Amino acid sequence: MNDFKNTITTSTEETQKLGESFSKYLKPGNIVALIGNLAAGKTSFVKGVLKGLDYKYEVTSPTFTLINEYYANFKVIHVDFYREENITRWNELGFQNIINSDSIILIEWADLIPDLLPDIDYKLYFKHNGEDKRKIELK
Repeated sequence: MNDFKNTITTSTEETQKLGESFSKYLKPGNIVALIGNLAAGKTSFVKGVLKGLDYKYEVTSPTFTLINEYYANFKVIHVDFYREENITRWNELGFQNIINSDSIILIEWADLIPDLLPDIDYKLYFKHNGEDKRKIELK
């Protein structure tokens, strides 16, 4: 895991490769918080995670759909809190069932609704660090 403590990527492809490497550490039931500004590399990282879990199809941001499900080596649920910060709405969507499942849960903008999340297995922080550079830290 030391590879992920403080990493700089210089392209979308490098961010995806980092996600692919990170996927080796994931197991069913893990919850991963992805925290960072717009266009900081969160979705690119998720694309890499899914590739590492042998998912062969398109991966898109759930910004407008709120929740995307993917069936790779494990079921992966990709969530985005950016457009919906209302806890009641998330409860209506069955979010408690999602986080209590044996799926791998990847949550973009997890810092927007911290009260909704149980213990998080991994917190990754994404930050612009120059024009094409992204700083990715595991805490």
